[in-house]
Amino acid sequence: MAPARRPAPIQAIVGEDSYLAEGLLAQVLKDAVGADTRESVRVLYGDEAKWEDVLAAARAGSLFAASRAVVVRRAELLKYASAPQDDEAAGEAKGRGKGRPDDDPVDAYAEAPAPDATLVLVAAKPDKRRRPWKSLLARAVVHDAAPRKGRALRTHVEQELRRRDLRFSREALDQLLEEVGQDLRRLIGEVDKLEAWADGRKDITGEDVALLLGHGLGQPLYLLSDAFAARDAPLALEHLERLLGDGEEGLRVLATLHRTLRQVRGAVALREAGVPRPQIGARLLPPNMQFKVDALLDASRRWSERDLVRALDVMARTDRGMKRGADAAVALTSAVVASCGGAATSPRRAP
Repeated sequence: MAPARRPAPIQAIVGEDSYLAEGLLAQVLKDAVGADTRESVRVLYGDEAKWEDVLAAARAGSLFAASRAVVVRRAELLKYASAPQDDEAAGEAKGRGKGRPDDDPVDAYAEAPAPDATLVLVAAKPDKRRRPWKSLLARAVVHDAAPRKGRALRTHVEQELRRRDLRFSREALDQLLEEVGQDLRRLIGEVDKLEAWADGRKDITGEDVALLLGHGLGQPLYLLSDAFAARDAPLALEHLERLLGDGEEGLRVLATLHRTLRQVRGAVALREAGVPRPQIGARLLPPNMQFKVDALLDASRRWSERDLVRALDVMARTDRGMKRGADAAVALTSAVVASCGGAATSPRRAP
């Protein structure tokens, strides 16, 4: 069955999060052609087709479907069979009477799109400064598939939980985000597991999350976390080398170090505020990890607020560097050494 109201003729799904992109694509196709996509959807690939092929497919028409969609995956890789002039060259040519700056088949299609087709361009990182993307994105309905981070990531997960009528305690959601990190596909996969685990129960606790994730971090990551919290740089580097050698993802290791610093910082603040030991454990550790409260308090005496602020800044710079392609082993080794700062391994006395 075709949709009652046809969407805009050109749709662009732009961003590097493949999980978000697939969800957006499914919704766009549902709006464009309804549930039956066998005869009404054609898929092309930007590294195999040209812009001219895409436009020809969009204009082709169909005897079998009243509404059609042409989906182009990896659309940022599309090229022209015969490249039109860019804006500057075309403008010069026009001044000499040799051409027009709008001699672009994609611009021409955008001016008069096929009445029965929705063109859907799925592109991770199109060059928005150049033709045809510069003008095309101004005319298309653009869907954001950029990776969600921080507050935006949390909001997206909260929306998904509401859609499923699942109620995560704040502790449960905090723990899930801390343990899994910022991979949205994996986060939703863990939500799937928790929903099955609860077996119809809608309220999810921190204990549920800890049990399902195998008591949180795996043992090697916990060993790294403990050594790092204690500012024992040699031992932390030993565990780091082992983890990376075993194929652990660098950004997951970085998330562990960052999480450790936040826990230690919380312990410093609560201890200095005179909060009783049991309450510190309850606030900072999941229920099944309360036995670690003494180790956490011991670690908190090895860091000053200034140390922690400096170390968190190191983590932020390391995160940016790794996401720009820095070698994980080199970046993480440097981060551990810089954060621990050559501190002695025996705790300093609390004032």
